[in-house]
Amino acid sequence: MSKKDRDREVAMYHANLIQGRKEIEMEILESTETLIDYPLATAPYNSSNPSPIDAKAFKEMLQPFQPSDYDALILERNLDKRCGYCLCGNARVKSGGAGKYRIIGMNGKAKDFKVVNREEVEKWCSDACAKRALYVRVQLSEVPAWERGATAGRGKIDLLDEPKSEEDVVMDGLAELDLQDKEDKKQDAADLALERGDNGYAAKIGLVDITIQEKEVSGVVEAPSLGPDDLSDRLGTMHLQLEGYNSTFGSERQRRHERDAEELEAEWRMDLR
Repeated sequence: MSKKDRDREVAMYHANLIQGRKEIEMEILESTETLIDYPLATAPYNSSNPSPIDAKAFKEMLQPFQPSDYDALILERNLDKRCGYCLCGNARVKSGGAGKYRIIGMNGKAKDFKVVNREEVEKWCSDACAKRALYVRVQLSEVPAWERGATAGRGKIDLLDEPKSEEDVVMDGLAELDLQDKEDKKQDAADLALERGDNGYAAKIGLVDITIQEKEVSGVVEAPSLGPDDLSDRLGTMHLQLEGYNSTFGSERQRRHERDAEELEAEWRMDLR
Protein backbone atom coordinates (compact mmCIF):
# COMPACT_ATOMS: atom_id res chain seq x y z
CA MET A 1 0.00 0.00 0.00
CA SER A 2 1.36 3.40 -0.98
CA LYS A 3 1.60 6.35 1.41
CA LYS A 4 -1.21 8.12 -0.42
CA ASP A 5 -3.56 5.17 0.00
CA ARG A 6 -2.61 4.77 3.64
CA ASP A 7 -3.25 8.45 4.38
CA ARG A 8 -6.58 8.22 2.60
CA GLU A 9 -7.55 5.20 4.72
CA VAL A 10 -6.66 7.00 7.97
CA ALA A 11 -8.62 10.08 6.89
CA MET A 12 -11.67 7.94 6.05
CA TYR A 13 -11.43 6.20 9.42
CA HIS A 14 -11.52 9.47 11.36
CA ALA A 15 -14.23 10.86 9.09
CA ASN A 16 -16.39 7.82 9.88
CA LEU A 17 -15.82 8.36 13.61
CA ILE A 18 -16.90 11.99 13.35
CA GLN A 19 -19.91 11.04 11.26
CA GLY A 20 -20.94 8.36 13.77
CA ARG A 21 -20.68 10.86 16.62
CA LYS A 22 -22.84 13.36 14.74
CA GLU A 23 -25.47 10.70 14.09
CA ILE A 24 -25.64 9.75 17.78
CA GLU A 25 -25.85 13.39 18.85
CA MET A 26 -28.68 13.91 16.36
CA GLU A 27 -30.42 10.81 17.71
CA ILE A 28 -30.18 12.17 21.26
CA LEU A 29 -31.56 15.53 20.14
CA GLU A 30 -34.51 13.94 18.32
CA SER A 31 -35.24 11.67 21.30
CA THR A 32 -35.21 14.71 23.61
CA GLU A 33 -37.73 16.50 21.40
CA THR A 34 -39.94 13.40 21.35
CA LEU A 35 -39.77 12.72 25.09
CA ILE A 36 -40.86 16.26 25.95
CA ASP A 37 -44.42 15.26 24.95
CA TYR A 38 -44.41 11.94 26.83
CA PRO A 39 -46.40 10.07 28.01
CA LEU A 40 -48.58 9.55 24.97
CA ALA A 41 -51.05 7.21 26.68
CA THR A 42 -53.53 8.59 29.20
CA ALA A 43 -55.81 6.95 31.78
CA PRO A 44 -55.86 4.31 33.13
CA TYR A 45 -52.06 4.62 32.91
CA ASN A 46 -50.01 6.84 35.22
CA SER A 47 -46.42 7.33 36.37
CA SER A 48 -46.48 4.28 38.65
CA ASN A 49 -48.17 2.14 35.98
CA PRO A 50 -47.10 3.52 32.59
CA SER A 51 -48.23 2.24 29.24
CA PRO A 52 -46.02 -0.69 28.10
CA ILE A 53 -45.60 0.95 24.72
CA ASP A 54 -44.52 4.27 26.24
CA ALA A 55 -42.21 2.56 28.72
CA LYS A 56 -40.52 0.49 26.01
CA ALA A 57 -39.98 3.49 23.74
CA PHE A 58 -38.74 5.58 26.68
CA LYS A 59 -36.10 3.01 27.64
CA GLU A 60 -34.96 2.52 24.06
CA MET A 61 -34.56 6.25 23.40
CA LEU A 62 -32.57 6.73 26.62
CA GLN A 63 -29.93 4.13 25.83
CA PRO A 64 -27.42 6.50 24.11
CA PHE A 65 -28.01 9.21 26.75
CA GLN A 66 -25.46 10.40 29.27
CA PRO A 67 -26.55 11.85 32.64
CA SER A 68 -25.96 15.35 31.26
CA ASP A 69 -28.28 14.63 28.31
CA TYR A 70 -30.90 13.34 30.74
CA ASP A 71 -30.60 16.51 32.83
CA ALA A 72 -31.15 18.56 29.69
CA LEU A 73 -34.28 16.53 28.95
CA ILE A 74 -35.64 17.22 32.44
CA LEU A 75 -34.95 20.93 31.98
CA GLU A 76 -36.80 20.98 28.66
CA ARG A 77 -39.82 19.31 30.24
CA ASN A 78 -39.74 21.80 33.11
CA LEU A 79 -39.69 24.70 30.66
CA ASP A 80 -42.87 23.19 29.21
CA LYS A 81 -44.31 23.12 32.77
CA ARG A 82 -44.22 19.32 32.87
CA CYS A 83 -42.94 16.95 35.53
CA GLY A 84 -39.33 15.97 34.91
CA TYR A 85 -40.20 12.25 34.83
CA CYS A 86 -41.00 11.46 31.21
CA LEU A 87 -43.69 8.86 32.00
CA CYS A 88 -45.65 11.28 34.19
CA GLY A 89 -48.34 13.45 32.61
CA ASN A 90 -48.73 15.83 35.55
CA ALA A 91 -47.52 19.40 35.74
CA ARG A 92 -44.49 20.19 37.85
CA VAL A 93 -44.91 21.73 41.28
CA LYS A 94 -44.62 25.49 41.54
CA SER A 95 -43.94 26.53 45.10
CA GLY A 96 -44.92 29.95 46.33
CA GLY A 97 -42.58 32.63 47.59
CA ALA A 98 -39.50 34.22 46.13
CA GLY A 99 -36.86 32.53 48.26
CA LYS A 100 -34.05 30.56 46.67
CA TYR A 101 -34.22 27.62 49.09
CA ARG A 102 -36.95 25.39 50.48
CA ILE A 103 -37.17 23.19 53.58
CA ILE A 104 -38.51 19.68 52.94
CA GLY A 105 -39.19 16.73 55.23
CA MET A 106 -40.94 18.74 57.96
CA ASN A 107 -43.74 16.21 58.45
CA GLY A 108 -43.92 14.26 61.70
CA LYS A 109 -40.92 14.83 63.96
CA ALA A 110 -38.92 16.41 61.11
CA LYS A 111 -35.87 14.25 61.74
CA ASP A 112 -34.90 14.11 58.07
CA PHE A 113 -35.59 17.69 57.02
CA LYS A 114 -33.31 19.18 54.36
CA VAL A 115 -32.67 22.62 52.92
CA VAL A 116 -32.56 22.32 49.12
CA ASN A 117 -32.56 24.63 46.15
CA ARG A 118 -36.04 25.63 45.06
CA GLU A 119 -35.28 24.63 41.46
CA GLU A 120 -34.60 21.05 42.55
CA VAL A 121 -37.98 20.84 44.30
CA GLU A 122 -39.89 22.31 41.36
CA LYS A 123 -38.58 19.77 38.82
CA TRP A 124 -41.18 17.17 39.77
CA CYS A 125 -44.83 16.81 40.64
CA SER A 126 -44.04 14.68 43.71
CA ASP A 127 -41.23 12.98 45.60
CA ALA A 128 -42.27 9.65 44.04
CA CYS A 129 -41.64 10.93 40.51
CA ALA A 130 -38.32 12.39 41.63
CA LYS A 131 -37.26 8.93 42.84
CA ARG A 132 -38.43 7.33 39.58
CA ALA A 133 -36.49 9.83 37.46
CA LEU A 134 -33.30 9.58 39.52
CA TYR A 135 -33.54 5.77 39.49
CA VAL A 136 -33.30 5.96 35.71
CA ARG A 137 -30.53 8.56 35.78
CA VAL A 138 -28.10 6.45 37.84
CA GLN A 139 -28.28 3.71 35.19
CA LEU A 140 -27.00 5.98 32.40
CA SER A 141 -23.35 5.70 31.45
CA GLU A 142 -20.97 8.62 31.85
CA VAL A 143 -19.09 7.41 28.75
CA PRO A 144 -20.35 8.90 25.46
CA ALA A 145 -22.24 6.42 23.31
CA TRP A 146 -19.72 6.70 20.46
CA GLU A 147 -16.94 5.51 22.78
CA ARG A 148 -18.74 2.57 24.41
CA GLY A 149 -18.28 0.12 21.56
CA ALA A 150 -20.82 -1.92 19.66
CA THR A 151 -21.76 -4.23 22.54
CA ALA A 152 -21.72 -1.82 25.47
CA GLY A 153 -23.30 1.09 23.61
CA ARG A 154 -26.86 -0.10 24.21
CA GLY A 155 -27.37 -0.99 27.83
CA LYS A 156 -30.49 -2.17 29.62
CA ILE A 157 -32.54 0.38 31.56
CA ASP A 158 -35.06 -0.56 34.26
CA LEU A 159 -37.90 1.46 35.74
CA LEU A 160 -38.46 1.77 39.47
CA ASP A 161 -42.07 0.51 39.35
CA GLU A 162 -41.47 -2.06 36.63
CA PRO A 163 -42.10 -5.68 37.65
CA LYS A 164 -38.91 -7.70 37.45
CA SER A 165 -38.51 -10.85 35.42
CA GLU A 166 -37.53 -14.20 36.92
CA GLU A 167 -33.98 -13.74 35.71
CA ASP A 168 -33.70 -10.35 37.43
CA VAL A 169 -35.11 -11.78 40.67
CA VAL A 170 -32.55 -14.61 40.61
CA MET A 171 -29.67 -12.20 39.98
CA ASP A 172 -30.78 -9.92 42.80
CA GLY A 173 -30.99 -12.92 45.11
CA LEU A 174 -27.46 -13.98 44.23
CA ALA A 175 -26.20 -10.47 44.87
CA GLU A 176 -27.78 -10.42 48.32
CA LEU A 177 -26.80 -14.00 49.20
CA ASP A 178 -24.69 -14.16 52.35
CA LEU A 179 -21.99 -16.74 51.76
CA GLN A 180 -20.18 -16.14 55.04
CA ASP A 181 -21.00 -18.33 57.99
CA LYS A 182 -22.86 -16.60 60.84
CA GLU A 183 -20.37 -17.80 63.42
CA ASP A 184 -17.52 -16.34 61.42
CA LYS A 185 -19.35 -13.02 61.22
CA LYS A 186 -19.89 -12.99 64.98
CA GLN A 187 -16.23 -13.73 65.59
CA ASP A 188 -15.15 -10.98 63.17
CA ALA A 189 -17.43 -8.51 64.93
CA ALA A 190 -16.03 -9.53 68.33
CA ASP A 191 -12.44 -9.15 67.11
CA LEU A 192 -13.21 -5.75 65.66
CA ALA A 193 -14.88 -4.62 68.90
CA LEU A 194 -11.87 -5.82 70.89
CA GLU A 195 -9.44 -4.02 68.58
CA ARG A 196 -11.42 -0.78 68.75
CA GLY A 197 -11.85 -0.98 72.52
CA ASP A 198 -15.65 -1.21 72.31
CA ASN A 199 -15.93 -3.67 75.20
CA GLY A 200 -16.63 -2.72 78.79
CA TYR A 201 -18.53 0.02 80.56
CA ALA A 202 -16.14 2.77 79.44
CA ALA A 203 -16.87 2.11 75.78
CA LYS A 204 -20.64 2.24 76.35
CA ILE A 205 -20.49 5.71 77.91
CA GLY A 206 -18.10 7.02 75.28
CA LEU A 207 -14.90 6.74 77.34
CA VAL A 208 -11.84 4.52 77.05
CA ASP A 209 -10.13 2.82 79.98
CA ILE A 210 -6.54 4.05 80.28
CA THR A 211 -4.15 2.84 82.95
CA ILE A 212 -1.13 5.03 83.76
CA GLN A 213 1.66 3.17 85.51
CA GLU A 214 4.86 4.71 86.76
CA LYS A 215 8.04 3.25 85.34
CA GLU A 216 10.24 1.41 87.79
CA VAL A 217 13.81 2.77 87.97
CA SER A 218 16.71 0.70 89.23
CA GLY A 219 19.85 2.34 90.55
CA VAL A 220 20.66 5.88 91.63
CA VAL A 221 19.15 8.64 89.54
CA GLU A 222 21.67 11.25 88.40
CA ALA A 223 21.05 14.47 86.55
CA PRO A 224 22.73 14.73 83.11
CA SER A 225 25.91 16.80 83.02
CA LEU A 226 28.75 17.71 80.69
CA GLY A 227 32.39 17.22 81.46
CA PRO A 228 34.97 20.00 80.97
CA ASP A 229 36.10 18.58 77.62
CA ASP A 230 32.56 18.16 76.32
CA LEU A 231 31.65 21.69 77.36
CA SER A 232 34.70 23.20 75.64
CA ASP A 233 33.97 21.25 72.45
CA ARG A 234 30.37 22.44 72.42
CA LEU A 235 31.34 26.06 73.03
CA GLY A 236 33.86 25.88 70.21
CA THR A 237 31.34 24.58 67.66
CA MET A 238 28.17 26.26 68.93
CA HIS A 239 28.25 28.85 66.13
CA LEU A 240 28.10 25.99 63.59
CA GLN A 241 24.95 24.42 65.04
CA LEU A 242 21.59 24.65 63.35
CA GLU A 243 18.75 23.39 65.61
CA GLY A 244 21.21 21.16 67.46
CA TYR A 245 22.93 19.83 64.31
CA ASN A 246 26.61 20.51 63.63
CA SER A 247 27.31 21.25 60.00
CA THR A 248 30.24 19.37 58.45
CA PHE A 249 31.23 21.65 55.60
CA GLY A 250 34.41 23.70 55.26
CA SER A 251 37.28 23.03 57.68
CA GLU A 252 35.57 20.00 59.24
CA ARG A 253 35.47 18.27 55.87
CA GLN A 254 39.10 19.12 55.27
CA ARG A 255 40.08 17.68 58.66
CA ARG A 256 38.18 14.50 57.89
CA HIS A 257 40.09 14.10 54.62
CA GLU A 258 43.38 14.68 56.44
CA ARG A 259 42.56 12.04 59.03
CA ASP A 260 41.71 9.56 56.29
CA ALA A 261 45.02 10.33 54.56
CA GLU A 262 46.96 9.82 57.81
CA GLU A 263 45.27 6.46 58.38
CA LEU A 264 46.13 5.32 54.85
CA GLU A 265 49.73 6.41 55.31
CA ALA A 266 49.97 4.54 58.60
CA GLU A 267 48.64 1.37 56.98
CA TRP A 268 51.13 1.78 54.11
CA ARG A 269 54.06 2.09 56.57
CA MET A 270 52.91 -1.01 58.42
CA ASP A 271 52.86 -2.95 55.15
CA LEU A 272 56.43 -1.86 54.39
CA ARG A 273 57.62 -3.27 57.73
